[in-house]
Amino acid sequence: MTDEEIRQVVEPILRRHLGPYGFETAEVASGVDHDGDPAIFVSAKFRLGEPKLSAEAAISAMTDVWDAVPSGGDDRIPYVQHRFPETEVRR
Repeated sequence: MTDEEIRQVVEPILRRHLGPYGFETAEVASGVDHDGDPAIFVSAKFRLGEPKLSAEAAISAMTDVWDAVPSGGDDRIPYVQHRFPETEVRR
């Protein structure tokens, strides 16, 4: 799958689980992980000033992404990273 095809698959999943916490968009980039294996890096970007992300929502989103990517025919491991506005990180 291309990065754009993966984005189209995972963005609705992320929106369903993370939308109440200010999820805005997803970016997908192919690469290699720490072991040198092919990987997919998904960055979930959030809006400023939204409620803090719950661990349950983050784990549910990650689990569904892990299930969706292989079912789409891609055997790379997806890594989901949460990106919050810089001003909130500094608090």
